[in-house]
Amino acid sequence: MSAQSVILPLPSDHARFIVLRLKDLTIDELKEKLEDLFTTRDRLITQHPNAQIKTAVAFGPELWAQLYNQSPIGFKQLAPIQGSFEMPVVPADVLIHIAAQRTDICFALSQSFFEGIQDKVEVLDERVCFRNFDGRDLTGFIDGTENPQFPDDRAETALLAEDAGIFADGSFVFAQRYAHNLDKWKKLKVDAQEHVIGRTKLESIELDDEIQPENSHVSRTVVEDGEGEELAILRHSLPYGDGRGDQGLFFIAYTKDLNIIDAMLERMFGTSGDGIHDRLLHFVTPMDGAYYFAPSEELMEEVLEN
Repeated sequence: MSAQSVILPLPSDHARFIVLRLKDLTIDELKEKLEDLFTTRDRLITQHPNAQIKTAVAFGPELWAQLYNQSPIGFKQLAPIQGSFEMPVVPADVLIHIAAQRTDICFALSQSFFEGIQDKVEVLDERVCFRNFDGRDLTGFIDGTENPQFPDDRAETALLAEDAGIFADGSFVFAQRYAHNLDKWKKLKVDAQEHVIGRTKLESIELDDEIQPENSHVSRTVVEDGEGEELAILRHSLPYGDGRGDQGLFFIAYTKDLNIIDAMLERMFGTSGDGIHDRLLHFVTPMDGAYYFAPSEELMEEVLEN
């Protein structure tokens, strides 16, 4: 089996994330529109072979139960958190991740999907995102420094293994938009910003243990297994924004184990038992969040045919 095309490669320069509920759209109509999306994608790949066009489609737990008679072990909906900060959950039916080296191609793919169904779906978000300078978040810090870089490591991190049976090479997805208060952030001097993040701003070098604050973003997002090995997720997050100030990060991560995300969020929002929360939350606000499952290409084909 093979993973959907956007998951394992390194991120493209442009992406568009579509989050929706079906509302009046039937499941058969959804399948037809996804076929339209994939047909348009394949045509554009042929016409623009250097554009690095990639997609993934993922489904929320409730819709997946209607699409297929089995679910992968561990698939669930994200639980809201009421800790030092509130983390909301906004469940959705479908998440579409479109990526390319050109923003016009991302637009064309979105257009092909929505044509004729605009009034039948509830669009929770359609976020146009971009690679910012050398992979930096709008805070100025490089995002995803700890991402596995080699294909085998990325697959090991993101994809369900062969023992998952029909769900092998699928991936769980966590998506959550964070709005940034950059006016407040920019009032901090660089060294103070570095202590919030836990890395140097220019080179993205992790701060030494003796000066690494226990409430830094790096400290709070590190999750280890029982043997002290750090557990990774595969981030594809990208910034979004307009010049007027609606700016932030569309956080999206692919993983073989949603428990890793659960543990990261509990540590960030201060409900892991040590009473510490991620200081970055004083400057960024989660606006939504949900879990999804992105089946393999082969299982996706089976779902669309039935």
